Amino acid sequence: MRNDVTSMTAVLEGFTSRTPTSDGLAAERRPVPFADSVPVEPHPPAEDLRPVHDLRGTLERRRSSLHYAPLPVRTDVILSQLRDVLRRDRDDWGLDASAGALEGFVFAFRSEGAEPGLYRVTAEETCYLAGLDEIGPAENLGVQREFSTGAGIVALYASLDRADTWAGSHGYRISALRASMATYDLNLRCQALGLVGTLFGGFVPSSVHHLVHSDGATRHSLLATTYARPPES
Repeated sequence: MRNDVTSMTAVLEGFTSRTPTSDGLAAERRPVPFADSVPVEPHPPAEDLRPVHDLRGTLERRRSSLHYAPLPVRTDVILSQLRDVLRRDRDDWGLDASAGALEGFVFAFRSEGAEPGLYRVTAEETCYLAGLDEIGPAENLGVQREFSTGAGIVALYASLDRADTWAGSHGYRISALRASMATYDLNLRCQALGLVGTLFGGFVPSSVHHLVHSDGATRHSLLATTYARPPES
């Protein structure tokens, strides 16, 4: 452990800079598209989206959990909730046009009501990208194997290229904040529905970069959360 915080202070102060560090051409670059994606329109019945717990009950019960029941979860419900979260981010921040939109990737390992596999979700669309066999071993997606024991993982991505052109290092800070808020929003929505999970920063994007077309700039992973049914007591 170090008690000299000089280096860390310099890093934190650097996040206030609004001077772009790239070539300023982010608006001319686009992330690699998903040519073979299959559009999905999740429309779970209203009763399946109705919270089991109200806000107070959710906040009182919320826990970060790595212990899960080996049961499937309704993937269409997760996709619908994530789309609502990303629409909320788009509307609340109003930065999609200037700093880039958030994207969510759902790795559905144990799925009910939809094919297991990889899904991409934005505020505008949802699509199916790949099956479990293409994703490979689930334990490769996290630095802790416990992350792979949930029913699924949701990872939030952002364009650091666009964010840097918009506001330099401050753009990165805002992208990280937006991704954090969206991930917590989804996690709390899941817990309100009676599910459990944990947020984590140890997602390993290199294991699936070929599937999500992540280059670390135009599409970069920032935060993730697991979701699952709670273990039986």
